[in-house]
Amino acid sequence: MIRMFLAGLLALSAVPAHAERLEIRGDRVFVPVKVNGERLLALLDTGAEVTVFDKTAASRLGLVGGVEVDARGTGAGPIRAELVENVTVTALGRDILVPVAAVIDLSDVGSRLLNAPLPMVLGREIFDQGRLAVDLEAARIDWLDEAEAPAGTMLELAPAHGIETIAVRFGTAGERAADFDLGNGSGLLISTGLAKDLGLVPVGLEPAGGIGGAILRPVVFVPEITIAGRSFHDVRAHVSPDLQVPANVGVGLLRNFMIVTDFPAKRVWLDARR
Repeated sequence: MIRMFLAGLLALSAVPAHAERLEIRGDRVFVPVKVNGERLLALLDTGAEVTVFDKTAASRLGLVGGVEVDARGTGAGPIRAELVENVTVTALGRDILVPVAAVIDLSDVGSRLLNAPLPMVLGREIFDQGRLAVDLEAARIDWLDEAEAPAGTMLELAPAHGIETIAVRFGTAGERAADFDLGNGSGLLISTGLAKDLGLVPVGLEPAGGIGGAILRPVVFVPEITIAGRSFHDVRAHVSPDLQVPANVGVGLLRNFMIVTDFPAKRVWLDARR
């Protein structure tokens, strides 16, 4: 998960549907886009409140001269971000106007998490454009007509700190809000409060963290987690003291479902794979 805590930003657009092939690297999901005539491979991240460009890529694309602000990612410390306005990103056949994008040095994130440069993180703006069908196993993403009835279990999306959350059941602890995060390739994240409620004892520490630098997180095993009616047992998770909701569900769990998102209508459908 590469998360930015910058508020009050919306995206606008509307043109025809266009299926696209995703590139999946482990549990990281990438989609081809075009910005200012240049083709880029962007990390797809529903957990990013705004689209983010690496400083080097932004300079090459002419995205310069923005206002500097303090920002916070999921890493060890705060960072400085430059805000640039009115960036048009072409993705899935649509020109998406991003009113404000962040420019940050992503070289550390790319090196640690991908072992490769990371030119861009495409945030929730694309999901705010309409209904999308995402098949992580087939590596496909496409716009879905609103007249079509999605298969699977419909879950309400509830906003929390700029991120959409779904209700997830944690065994005896009951239902808790969890970030719906296609940018989280590190597995399940849970808060220290939820870990305490579940009586979980860490089995070790592991390096983690996105923007802001590496950080060590405790590793636990969650006895049971149920998402859209499907249960998973002994799920490995990191405990994050900075998580602003009880949990964060990423690609490792979401790839077990066919996914349809409808951010404008605050809904998502998850159809468990047989």
